[in-house]
Amino acid sequence: MRITELTVDNFRNHTHTTLQLAPGVNVLVGPNGQGKTNLLEAIYLSCVGRGWRTSRDNEMVQFGKERALVQVTALKKFGTVNVAIQLGTGLKKSIAINQVPIAKVAELMGQINCIFFSPDELKLVKEAPADRRRFINIDLSQIDKSYFYALARYNKILQQRNAYLKDNQDPRELAIWDDQLIQQGNIIITKRQAFIQQLTPYVADKHKILTGGKEKITLTYETCANFAQELAAARERDLRLRTTTVGPHRDDLAIMINGQDVRVFGSQGQQRTVALSIKLAELDLFTTLTGERPILLLDDVFSELDSSRRARLLIAIADTQTIITATDVPTSGKIFTVNNGTVKA
Repeated sequence: MRITELTVDNFRNHTHTTLQLAPGVNVLVGPNGQGKTNLLEAIYLSCVGRGWRTSRDNEMVQFGKERALVQVTALKKFGTVNVAIQLGTGLKKSIAINQVPIAKVAELMGQINCIFFSPDELKLVKEAPADRRRFINIDLSQIDKSYFYALARYNKILQQRNAYLKDNQDPRELAIWDDQLIQQGNIIITKRQAFIQQLTPYVADKHKILTGGKEKITLTYETCANFAQELAAARERDLRLRTTTVGPHRDDLAIMINGQDVRVFGSQGQQRTVALSIKLAELDLFTTLTGERPILLLDDVFSELDSSRRARLLIAIADTQTIITATDVPTSGKIFTVNNGTVKA
């Protein structure tokens, strides 16, 4: 899978930009604040239906404009796919695949797959469990539509259960929500466990390459031993706190380096290497599960790596279409210069 063309109109600071992308490494070069990351976000939007910096569509529309357009054409093993997304201030987002409008974002998932990495992705390692769940949710939603639907249903039921807990104190009626929550929650837990089991050996392999084999990494999905039992046991606490205190919305991912929790004991360099190892591992797992290599989006990553890790990274992504933002020109790749929302190849 590779993107052949990206077009944006009135998207953030780009009035009109069209890029013809190369199959290998593409580098968006320029000072900070010129619009390099905005182009990565446009590609990300075409893959998952939302921006990575905001969930508010109107924030991606250029100031003073009523609507924006993002259009991506990608070459896949079975042909070409075109994704067009229109955003508007006060208007509902519209998405078309090969000029055919779709009704649900779920239909977009898997059309064009991408892996995104920036220095902010350190949140995956060192910040709150919600950041690690978000990483799992985005990946699984791209490769498994049934997961996307289960997650959407679970979140809706969870919202309804929490609303009931805030307004009512009759535990008998909670059973209505509990049965539905357990059904969707168990689907989510099972799929997350399988995903992390599949991902772990790929992460170990990439981490070994980036560290020269000096460290051993393991991933463990932390969840309920039995969701139904734990939800029932937490009912009194839920009624007291007026919120649902157990379930996949509270789960976490444990990341260990040489037997120690990297979230707590890892150095900044170790945490950065772990986050990058996970992102590179996603490339291989996606390829195995879907039969196609996803697009790799790297935002200002070179500035965070020493020369040795930078060289190893370029070797690791040699067979992947990659779009990189950078403030200086690297040694390889098709170069695009970005200046105040305009691009020159």
